[in-house]
Amino acid sequence: MKKFFVISTLSLLVFVTGCNSAGKTEVNESKKAVVHFTEPAELLTLDTTQEEDFTSFNAQNQVLEGLYQLNEKDEAIPAVAKELPEISGDKQTYTISLREDAKWSNGDPVTAKDFLYAWRRAVTPETAPSYASLFVSSIKNADAIYQGQMEPEQLGVEAPDEHTLVIHLIKPIPYFTSLLTFETFFPINQAFAEKQGSDYGTSAKTTIYNGPFVLEDWEQNSDTWKYVKNPEYWDKKNVKVDEVQTTVVKSTSTAVNLYQTDELDRVVLDGEFSKQYKNDPDFQNQNDTKMGYLRFNQGQGKPLANLNLRKAISLAIDRETFVKNVLGDGSIAATGFVPENFVQNPKTNEDFRKESGVQQIFDKAAAQKAYTQAKEELNKENITLVYLTKDTDTEKKTAEYLASQIAEVLPGIKFEITTLPSNNVQERYLSGDYDIAFGQWMPDFKDAITFLDMFASNSGLNHVNYKNPAYDHLIQAASDTDAADEEKRWSDLLQAEHLLLAEDYTISPIYQQQTALLQKKNISGVVKHSFGSPYSFKYIQVEETK
Repeated sequence: MKKFFVISTLSLLVFVTGCNSAGKTEVNESKKAVVHFTEPAELLTLDTTQEEDFTSFNAQNQVLEGLYQLNEKDEAIPAVAKELPEISGDKQTYTISLREDAKWSNGDPVTAKDFLYAWRRAVTPETAPSYASLFVSSIKNADAIYQGQMEPEQLGVEAPDEHTLVIHLIKPIPYFTSLLTFETFFPINQAFAEKQGSDYGTSAKTTIYNGPFVLEDWEQNSDTWKYVKNPEYWDKKNVKVDEVQTTVVKSTSTAVNLYQTDELDRVVLDGEFSKQYKNDPDFQNQNDTKMGYLRFNQGQGKPLANLNLRKAISLAIDRETFVKNVLGDGSIAATGFVPENFVQNPKTNEDFRKESGVQQIFDKAAAQKAYTQAKEELNKENITLVYLTKDTDTEKKTAEYLASQIAEVLPGIKFEITTLPSNNVQERYLSGDYDIAFGQWMPDFKDAITFLDMFASNSGLNHVNYKNPAYDHLIQAASDTDAADEEKRWSDLLQAEHLLLAEDYTISPIYQQQTALLQKKNISGVVKHSFGSPYSFKYIQVEETK
C-alpha cells in the first residue's frame, strides 16, 4: 500500500442568511456539521485501478464503497454486501449477496455487474494497476488474464443475478474477506466510466460515487476539495457530518498556526512540535503500522545494483537518533519491515517482529567495511546518488538528515536530493528515474505477506528491480504450496524478511510511524485503520461548542 495522511480542522454551526421575495432577511435555522481537514499531498486520482498514493487511497475510501468496510475495530462488516460471505467447505468459493438499496450518486443501483467490470479491468493488461497482484494471487484465472493468456471474461467471478456475486479462489485465503475492503476491489459503474473515457477519476465531475460522501470542487493538482454527504448512500442516516473540507498543507508550522487560531481542529505533528505540545490537553498519540523506508533502485547500470553499497547505506543509518531527534512523535526505530503488534504466530501467538528479530541496525564498522568493498567493485572513490522525495516538511527533513548522516559515516557518498510534489515523485519512481526513493507502506490486509510479496520478481509493485529466485520461492510457498500449513507458512515469511533485509539489503526500513496530533475535543469518530485505507470519515461527529 501503499500510502501518508494528515487530518485537521473543523467549522461549526453554519447559519445561512438570505433574502426572501419580499426583500426581508431570513435565517436558515438548520445546523450544518462541517469539518476542515488537511492532507500533506495532492489528490492524484479517484480511479481505483490507478491509485498508488495515500491521499488517493484515503479519498476513495470516503466516496466509494466495496462489498465490505472496516469498522472501528478493523473488523470487516457488510457494506454493499448485505451480509458476510457464504464460504464453501473447501474455502475456495465465496457467495455474496448484495443489498438492493445500494445506489450510485446518479441514482443507478449498484449491482454485481459493477464489480465484474471493475475486477476484470483490474486484471486486463492494458488497464491493470500495480495492485493487480492482489487478484493474481487470489482469484481463479486472474494470473492467466494478467499475462494475456485468457480473456477478462474468464476471471473466476460470476454474477448469477444483479445481487449475487460468486468468487472462485485458487486456494483458501483466510484474510480474503478483509481483502475485499481494499479500494482496488471497489465497483465501477461501467456506463459512466466508459462515457468519461480517459478522464474518468480525474476530477469530481468525471467520477461517480457510491460511498458515504461525494467529492466536489476537485481537479487533479487542486490543493482544496470537499467531501459532501451523499444523499443516495444506503446508510446515510448514520453519517453525521455534512461536509469535510480539505486543504493541502505541507508545512507543519503552518498547520499548527491554523490550529491555534481555531481554523483547524486536528493537526498531525512532527519533530519539535511533537515535543512542544506533548503536555497539551489536546495532544494524542496513535499507534500505527505504517513503515517509512528507503527504496534502492537495483536496475541495470544503477550504482545500487551493487549489494555492498546497499548494505553500507543500510548499516550507516542511526535510526534511534533519527526517530528521537528528527521525528520526535513516538515513532519506533525499525529493525525489520513487518511492524510491531501487527500479526502473531498462529501457534505460539508471538509477535512477528519479536520472532523475526533485528534484521538491520546501525553498525558503523560493518557499514564502512561494506563501503570499501563497494568502491572496489564499482571502481569509484566518490559516488553520487539521486534521492527522490516528496515536498512535505517531514520527508524533506528526513532526506536532509539521512543524507547528512550517511555521508558522515561513508565519506565520498554524495546525495542529490530531488524534492517534488507527490504526482511528480510518483512518475519519477515508476519510470525508474532515481537511485533512492523514500517510501511509506501501510498494509493492505492483516497478514505479513502484504509487506513482503511486493518484492517478488513478478509483482507489479516491484519498482526497485529486485530479483532473487530464492526469495520468489519463499513467497510462492507462503502463497501456495504451504498456504494450508500455518507453521510452514509462518517460517516461509520469517525467512523471506531475513533474505530481503539482512542478506540482499533490498530496502532499508527506517521507522514504524506513530502519529502525534492535536485534536479539538468537540470532534470524535475519526476512525484510524491499521490496514487498508488510513481513515474512515463516515463515523465523524461534531458536538456543538458552548
